[in-house]
Order: sequence, then C-alpha cells, then structure tokens
Amino acid sequence: MATDLVRGAYSGKETFGYYNSATHASQTWVEMPRIRNMQTNRGPALTEVEFHGAAETGNIPGYKKFAGSFEYVRKRGADTVWDALVAARDAGSIIEIAHLNGPITSDDAKGWECPVLLGEFSEPANGNDGVVVTIPFAKADAFDASGDAVNYAPLSGSSS
Repeated sequence: MATDLVRGAYSGKETFGYYNSATHASQTWVEMPRIRNMQTNRGPALTEVEFHGAAETGNIPGYKKFAGSFEYVRKRGADTVWDALVAARDAGSIIEIAHLNGPITSDDAKGWECPVLLGEFSEPANGNDGVVVTIPFAKADAFDASGDAVNYAPLSGSSS
C-alpha cells in the first residue's frame, strides 16, 4: 500500500448538508442527514443574441444565478429537519442552507452557504421504493440587519 498517496476525489455520500436554525448573524447549523443528490447551478444566465446580417446567433452573459435541488428521504415518526423544510416552504421564508465536502466541524471541510427559498416539493410514493422528496431551491433576495445583501458564499468548516 502506498502510504504517501492521498485520494483526490470524494463521493456525494461523503458530503454534508445543513440548514441554519438561528439568525444569519449567529448561525447554528443543523445537519440534514437524510438528504442526497444535492445539485446546484451557478453562473451567469446566457442570453441569445440574434440580429439581421448574422449567419449564426451568439450569447452574452446575463445576471448570475444560483439555484438547485436536493432529495430528502422521508422517515416515519418525528423528523424536525423535515418539519423545518416544510415550514420554510409553506411560509415562503428564507432558509440558509450549506453544503460541504466534510462535517462542518472539520477544519478541512469546504463548501458553500446561501439564503434560499424552497420551491414546490415533488413527493412520489412508489411501490417498494423509499419515499424520496425532490426539493428545489433558488437564491433568495436576502438582506442582513445592516441592509447588506446576503448572497452565495464559500464556507469552511471549523472545529472551534
């Protein structure tokens, strides 16, 4: 075994998702252990440009966008994470979520945080399959108590 080599990649099952149960100024991250398949789309929207005299269309970058979805595996009985997600969706409330490549309590963990709004949940219940809910989200138009915009931001874990 080559003891001087380290693995370069990580798998989705090694990632961690969280939501903030407190305030933006004093965050308390709660793990969402039953999420899977986190997908994000981040970057500028591309706008197609057409004009007479051109043989082909082109694109120009527009506003930056951050949106995505994740799946939540429902469980029987009490589930405070599910309850928080449903409450945020139903109230149209902003919820801060985070996704990292390790536990948030690890100094090596890297990822992102973003204030989002949750969209329409899709909840199929098929035969022998577990009940898995697809939860779409998009960056919220959010501001802190000082009136500063709160956007997508890199996030590092911390053991302190």
